[in-house]
Amino acid sequence: MDDLNQEFKTEILRDNECKILSSKLAAINNDVRFSILKILRDYDKVKSNKSKSPLYSREINFLLTGYNINITPQMLGQHLKILVESGILGEVIVKKEIPNKVGKRNVKAYILKEDAFEDLFLDINFFSDELLSFFELYEINKKFNNRKCCTLTVFNGKDKGKTYKINRNECAVIGRKGNDDLRKINNRKIVLDNSYNTVSNILKPHLKLFYEDGDWYIFDEASSNGTFIGDNPVPSSIKTKLKNNSFLKLSNGKGGVVFYCSF
Repeated sequence: MDDLNQEFKTEILRDNECKILSSKLAAINNDVRFSILKILRDYDKVKSNKSKSPLYSREINFLLTGYNINITPQMLGQHLKILVESGILGEVIVKKEIPNKVGKRNVKAYILKEDAFEDLFLDINFFSDELLSFFELYEINKKFNNRKCCTLTVFNGKDKGKTYKINRNECAVIGRKGNDDLRKINNRKIVLDNSYNTVSNILKPHLKLFYEDGDWYIFDEASSNGTFIGDNPVPSSIKTKLKNNSFLKLSNGKGGVVFYCSF
């Protein structure tokens, strides 16, 4: 009964955390909105644009054609609304010269928030160059994900960018590599670089990942430094259902690893 109560409490905790995560991930998980973020990211990175006012919807719509995306202003407005409500974009009022109109008018313009992804990655800042890396890694994960497996992409440290596909008939163990004979491990192995020094050794794995009865689960093997979804700890030695588009942290802070998981 205690295990069931703990699992129930953990589910509530994770649901609260995922209210923030899921809205941002759902906002990102769309070709149009993803392209809008790229446009705003690239616009912000050009120094000559710093003195210019932010882009407004007509300008964004024109730039989307470079991504072979042609949508109505009304449809673009819906995409922009989703990005604003998710907390990724900021909305500001600027004065613009509108084509076929006389004089400047107040219009809504859009900026990419500097802290847009801080609550996804906590101590990792994904603005400027790191934000570029985020987009690249997200696309890698999306490319490898075939909806028949669980795809893990490493988001930080020496193994950053490595992607692993776990099939439904596999049980994967995750841990830091040591000098031991890995042939002793019969399960699928995800072996991390030794620089992740707060992650448990693979021979006494930090975490197991497996598919069971239609769902993916994680199981923390009583690791020394714990497993987290966001800042919320996953209970040790109890299987916990993994939600799609989750960010897993094996150990918190320096020496830990962040995985993006999708299936």
